[in-house]
Amino acid sequence: MDKIIKKILIFLLLALVLNQGLFSEVTATYTPATTVYFKKGGEVYTTNTPAGSFSNNYLVAYLGTITITKGPNDRYWDPFLVNINTASNVSFVGPFFGWGGEGDKITQLRIYGKSSMQSAPVVYWLSNATWPLESWYGTEITDNPYVVDLFLKSEYDATLYDENATYSIPAGELGSFNIKITTDLEHKVEKYVSVNGQAIPSDGSAPATSVPIPEAGAGAPITNIPIGDIPLPLSFHVNIRNESPFNLNHAYGSTGVKVATTEVVISNGEAGKNYNIKVKFTNPQNSSSFTLRPKDKPYGYSIPYKLRFGDTNNIAGGTLYDWNNLISTNVNSREIMIYDVNETVAGNAPAGTYEDTITVEILTTD
Repeated sequence: MDKIIKKILIFLLLALVLNQGLFSEVTATYTPATTVYFKKGGEVYTTNTPAGSFSNNYLVAYLGTITITKGPNDRYWDPFLVNINTASNVSFVGPFFGWGGEGDKITQLRIYGKSSMQSAPVVYWLSNATWPLESWYGTEITDNPYVVDLFLKSEYDATLYDENATYSIPAGELGSFNIKITTDLEHKVEKYVSVNGQAIPSDGSAPATSVPIPEAGAGAPITNIPIGDIPLPLSFHVNIRNESPFNLNHAYGSTGVKVATTEVVISNGEAGKNYNIKVKFTNPQNSSSFTLRPKDKPYGYSIPYKLRFGDTNNIAGGTLYDWNNLISTNVNSREIMIYDVNETVAGNAPAGTYEDTITVEILTTD
């Protein structure tokens, strides 16, 4: 009798190990929207959710995408969002032309999901402790990967919101979640799925940290939400145009010689607006002063010189300098010159080519 029991125990242990290995390849990712903005519902689309999935009568914003991937031999059913910490009606603050006249008011948004196995988005009531991504019971997930897009949809008509205004979602409205699947439908065996590399405890309990819905973290507010096409971000493009090599004797005096031109082009700026940046110069020695050294020998014989940037003389390495009143309708440029090379030190220098490598760092303040 003892032998039979031992064999059964060994078989059960092997079955358990095999069962755990069978579903170890089911993993998930969640990619939140980097920028949240609203458009008329029919204009919002993703690879998984075609345009026209929502009505143009409402405002809709893309919120993020859940992707669940399984191994070639894996089977699972009924993926659920669990341990949810989110409101079903999400507060939306900003101008509203409905009841009570104009002005900022709090209206509501609802969260919708559209899976790759569904023909249309469905509302998610995420104030519940759990909510199905596909169905409440008995649906095997055959898509691989299985994709679910999340959206925010206005409760009221799109015409009641101001397309020229920005809106916000207060802190605490959009929380976090975990994902659970059924791996054995007959025996109702469930397990957590690792999302974005979550560690799943060996006892099968919930991960220590849930997955935040907003990109900035669970409960983070979302501010400056536009309606309509998302405005392109302001950006600064820097180019350094180097000059040809020069003779040192051209840089002995205070006039100096031009060694480069710094160019800054501003994209997506406002016409007529001035922009300000800060500029920092550093050398391989991280010194406040600048020196020419033999080529490929950054700590060889040194020839001191001074650096001029535009109208600013005696630039110190590692110091921030203001460059103000840049415009977005033209190329902004300033010359970089070296001057006051020490003639005596230069005259005693071993023959050869001398150089200095200067890193120009631009810091935007707008």
